Amino acid sequence: MKLNQKIIYGMLVFWTITGNLACKKGFEEINRPYNEAGVETQTVAGLFNGLAKSVTDEDNTLYISLFYSSTNQQAVQNKNTPYLNYSSSFWNKYYPSLKNYRSLLKRITQEANPAEFDNVKHMATILIASKTLHMLDYYGSIPYTQAGLGDTGIEFYRPAYDKEADIYTSVLADLKTAVNGMNSSGGQTSIGASESFLNSDFDAWKKFGNSLRLRYAVRLYNKEQALASEVINDIIGGNQPLPNNQDLTKLEKSNFGFWPGSVSPGVSTERQWYTFRETSVSNIRMSKNVWSRMSSSDAPSGAGIYDPRCFIFFQTNNADQWVPQLQNGSESEGGEPYKNDGSPSRRPIGSDPGNKFASFNFFTIYDQVYFPYLIITEADVHFLKAEIYQRGMGVGKNIALAKTEYEAGITSSVNFWYAYANNSKAWLIKPVPPTALQMTAFLTNPAVLYNGANDNDALTKIATQAWLATMFQPAEAWSIVRRTGLTPKDPSFNPTFKVNKLPYPNEESVNNNANWKNATGGADQNAQALNKVYWMP
Repeated sequence: MKLNQKIIYGMLVFWTITGNLACKKGFEEINRPYNEAGVETQTVAGLFNGLAKSVTDEDNTLYISLFYSSTNQQAVQNKNTPYLNYSSSFWNKYYPSLKNYRSLLKRITQEANPAEFDNVKHMATILIASKTLHMLDYYGSIPYTQAGLGDTGIEFYRPAYDKEADIYTSVLADLKTAVNGMNSSGGQTSIGASESFLNSDFDAWKKFGNSLRLRYAVRLYNKEQALASEVINDIIGGNQPLPNNQDLTKLEKSNFGFWPGSVSPGVSTERQWYTFRETSVSNIRMSKNVWSRMSSSDAPSGAGIYDPRCFIFFQTNNADQWVPQLQNGSESEGGEPYKNDGSPSRRPIGSDPGNKFASFNFFTIYDQVYFPYLIITEADVHFLKAEIYQRGMGVGKNIALAKTEYEAGITSSVNFWYAYANNSKAWLIKPVPPTALQMTAFLTNPAVLYNGANDNDALTKIATQAWLATMFQPAEAWSIVRRTGLTPKDPSFNPTFKVNKLPYPNEESVNNNANWKNATGGADQNAQALNKVYWMP
């Protein structure tokens, strides 16, 4: 973005000096997010792998500084973190990926036998669909149909913003085509190690594509009931592949996202570790709101903890006690529980006197090799199905199946996080998974026990558990909060600002002014953030 700002500033100075004769120059530079995406290789394999590596390449700073607090999930010390400084990060990373995808499709058409690359095309379509759907969650209307085509003609230098409903219809159709078109029969070109996302496991790819379709069918149900019902009925009624009964030794095959060890073997990523350890960004702590949904009492010993994920997500304070923090900032916190004291381990108990409140588990956030950046998990899918059956969305209402899926979602989430911790090399002391008896006690706890005869109670519990399961998917938690309005709220939390969507980057008002103005009416970024995305009630 700094490069673009320099380019824009330089062009404005140039216009000032030379007048209108310069107005037709520099469009390619000004519109670099759409026209120049930095594609360094034009091989099919290289383009695909670049897309796979970028699919979750997003700014964790915004996750932590905005989403955790606005979803009422965690207590954040720096409540006034200027989220506008980071709100363009998704935008700036999406359009190079879209350009990459369009270049890949073009490159395939240039092959001697393009049909041999159908699987590659379908896999890439699922990846870009995931990023596009996230963009709609973040910004609402975006340039899409005309974007990423700047190298094909000047008319695409300033792309129009598409209507959200139109993009959803198009992307869901593309996903269906991709899932149904993928096959393991002979005659398809293999790109080998460059298929770094799911290693050409086409069953897993179909599950990934169908999971996305199901998520957005549920997201759209109240706005586009016919379309959503068609998708749901096609997947559930047609018994289409979805993640279920995950292999705990191959979590990535049922829980889709960026797994550093799979996509970039031997390469570590510290983006999560940086945003937690950097106190100027968030200095985040376990909130009273979440604690109240994982423990039946405030006993500092943790005696009231009934949700076993609490031990994976969080750790005790400096006094080795479970003490949550209110989200209203009335009690300050000065500790540094995320500081690395020279070894890959949490700071010794008693060495951080300013740390009064429980924090995120050091071993989870320190893991720079195995920690996944998740898009959609098996647990997420079970919760979607629970809501579908409880409400009768596209299929007949069935509270027995809703209960089964609800409990499967909780169980899947618990199993996932304990398997993750035991598979991770960052966890020096491996946690012991809960026993069957402990899981039964969890599922029958009054705060968790499912009652399908009471729609409001059932849907509230589904939303609550889906919200907890996305503890490390804060953008998805944000969507659950905005869509359902049923997630827990801390009565002490009084945010200083409300964000229904991310505002467009200011550069759009310069680079793409006419289309930006059509989309925003010329509103400033704070006013844009109050607007709702398409599926919000």
